Amino acid sequence: MTAIIRLDASNRIVLPRDLRRAAGIPPGQKLKVSATPGRIVLEVEPNAGKIVKRGKLKLWTGQVPSTPLEEAVEQVRHYER
Repeated sequence: MTAIIRLDASNRIVLPRDLRRAAGIPPGQKLKVSATPGRIVLEVEPNAGKIVKRGKLKLWTGQVPSTPLEEAVEQVRHYER
């Protein structure tokens, strides 16, 4: 699907609902933006996930990183804020 859109009075770009649906962009999704002369590219950022509370447990809803377990433990041991 293609569309021609116009900048609003504040020079913002608003993507129409039909265009967002065709691209599979859910509400609140973060987009990665890159620009080259004469072209702006929007890419959907992968959903990083979040922590949700289920009863007394806290669960991670995102994908599990592919880091080996030993390496992940070492990273956590040496983590500093």
